[in-house]
Amino acid sequence: MSRRSEVIEITILILVSFSPLLSQPLKAALILFILILNNKYLLKFSKGKAIILGIFMTIFIFSSVLDLRNISSLSQFNILNLYFPLCILLGYVISEKYTLSRFFYLLDKVIFILAIFSLIGVFIYTFIPNVINYLPVYHYYHTTHKTAYFFNILTNGPNGILKRNAGIAWEPGAFQFILNLGLYSYLNTNKKTSLFRIAIYSVAIITTRSTAGILIFIAITSKLFLEDKKARVIILSSVLVFGGLIIEELTYQYKYKLFGSYAFQIRLEPLLNAFNVGKKHFFGLGNSGFDILYRNITTPPWDSIGQIFIRYGYPLFICIIVCLLQHIKRHKILFIILVITYSSQNIWFFPLVTTFYFNFIEKEKKNKRNNIKVENYENIMVS
Repeated sequence: MSRRSEVIEITILILVSFSPLLSQPLKAALILFILILNNKYLLKFSKGKAIILGIFMTIFIFSSVLDLRNISSLSQFNILNLYFPLCILLGYVISEKYTLSRFFYLLDKVIFILAIFSLIGVFIYTFIPNVINYLPVYHYYHTTHKTAYFFNILTNGPNGILKRNAGIAWEPGAFQFILNLGLYSYLNTNKKTSLFRIAIYSVAIITTRSTAGILIFIAITSKLFLEDKKARVIILSSVLVFGGLIIEELTYQYKYKLFGSYAFQIRLEPLLNAFNVGKKHFFGLGNSGFDILYRNITTPPWDSIGQIFIRYGYPLFICIIVCLLQHIKRHKILFIILVITYSSQNIWFFPLVTTFYFNFIEKEKKNKRNNIKVENYENIMVS
């Protein structure tokens, strides 16, 4: 498979996971398309990954059977009972096809371009906002926004613009995950780093104004600060030059987004409710059960943890946590990126994310194309 084909495949993987412009049926069709193209990897089971996949599928099948008690007809059976296993299966296939190192390499290639496009959007809504009136409209659930296809601009009314970088995602808190993952991927596949490239990632992340994104960014740059002398000088200089803006942003985050704030409270309460439900239902309520519970409740859990607990209970939660914990030995920052984002976004089943449930198990690839060819391949930075 050529590098161009690999880049296209990873791009589709990101868009299927995060783009609000793709309908759910189209996302399912694209997932099936990628699975069909890579069907040979479904037949080449590696023992460790096959066991993990088997555990996931057992949980899904058992939950689907239990979920039948929540419905009176098959028309009420939630299609997510099929969609979630499909996403996990695709994650398995991607992990079989690419080593984690190669996956990082390709992620950086795609995400860096997305970061540049997102900053074009930031430039437009900051300096020439009138242009936004001429952009196409898209609808996402009950909201209406503007898009240039390569980046989205969020609006909060007919004439209002939410001045936060959402990139190709549905909201800034989701896009920060893509950007931080791209930055981390870049640092892990290049011994000689480009400060320009790091600067693009940094500005894109900061302009999301996402609390989770900024916390993750601090974790990544702290590591970079300790390991790279040149980067240390740039970071210190940036703090001195933009100190006022940095303090202003941190004050905003503390006052309006962190503990005790309204934004924090409206996210915390649904999560606590999810834990209360989880105490009573060890195996969760199922996806149809979830629909019944929240039919008259406007605020289901915003995050992955609460969603997992209510839908599948302790078995799936334990399975996912155990898989993610395996990354701590070599990729602590990757673990931080995933866990912090899980606490604020419902991304646990995204195809881009599910591959991380499997690819901590590495194996040698006979196909040399799967191994990245960078100066420090044998000495990749690890957390």
